[in-house]
Amino acid sequence: MLSDELAAFFAALPGGPRAVLAGVSGGADSVALIHLLHQYKAVLGISRLAAAHVNHGLRGNESDGDEAFVRETAKHLGVELFCTSLDGTSAADNRDGIEEWARRHRYEFFTNTAKSANFNYIATAHTANDQAETLILRMARGTGVRGLRGILPVRADGVIRPLLRVERHELTEWLAGRGLTWREDSSNADTKFRRNYVRANIMPVMDGVNPSAVMNIAACAESAARAWEIVGEHIDAWAAKYVLRVNSGVFHVEKAGLAQDSATAREALLALFDEYGITASRRHIERITAAAGISHGEHLLPDGWKFYPRDDRICFVREPR
Repeated sequence: MLSDELAAFFAALPGGPRAVLAGVSGGADSVALIHLLHQYKAVLGISRLAAAHVNHGLRGNESDGDEAFVRETAKHLGVELFCTSLDGTSAADNRDGIEEWARRHRYEFFTNTAKSANFNYIATAHTANDQAETLILRMARGTGVRGLRGILPVRADGVIRPLLRVERHELTEWLAGRGLTWREDSSNADTKFRRNYVRANIMPVMDGVNPSAVMNIAACAESAARAWEIVGEHIDAWAAKYVLRVNSGVFHVEKAGLAQDSATAREALLALFDEYGITASRRHIERITAAAGISHGEHLLPDGWKFYPRDDRICFVREPR
């Protein structure tokens, strides 16, 4: 049952009063989340519950309709609502793509609101389906153990995903069974976005291979998280010796580290890329390890990053947004 899954999730969180800000887009997953948290807030130890909505301005009247729906939902439940609107026209010029632009601004708003309004948790409605799709996308790109952890159930910054072990159909069935409605995002049908492509074309095939595919793939993320607890210590030791983190847009890797242990170095580079949000593949890792033998030139990486081989190190720099 959904209530049991939520109870188990919140029982694993630190005790004390829990002020939860739930991100609500108007879609089925997030609408179910706010209703579930509201219905079971006493059991879950939630002392204060609010909704947060970002109107990205990407779909005109449809986006405005989503906002109106979320406002009505918050009013019906009697919960606080924090809302903001963005200028969607600026998304087209974003080098990271529309999805990343929207995600970055959404989390900035959630984080700033949580800090200013004194919420200690930000709840998002990611499901097991989202987790499975994320793992497929990362494996297709080429990731390491750190990346295979997928969407983390609890982040250090207070972001939590209480529905990560729940399949999407369970939420729509729960809503329908109670006569609750939600909004459909028309852009979810656009398969030019990679996640939508995986959802529309890959996941049905996986379901045909095994009806439990979603949960099985999602479980791999939990296995990777446990493995990272062991592997991560080794990677951290390597990074402490050979990596200099200058700021969020610059870090250096000493060439000596690339020569010492190639297997560890490759896994560490993948972990660094995951940490810095560089969607690079193993092909890029090969180029970087090969660059240990040169000391000149400018080399391109995805997401506005470049690397520069020098005599004793390789410098990684991100262009300003």
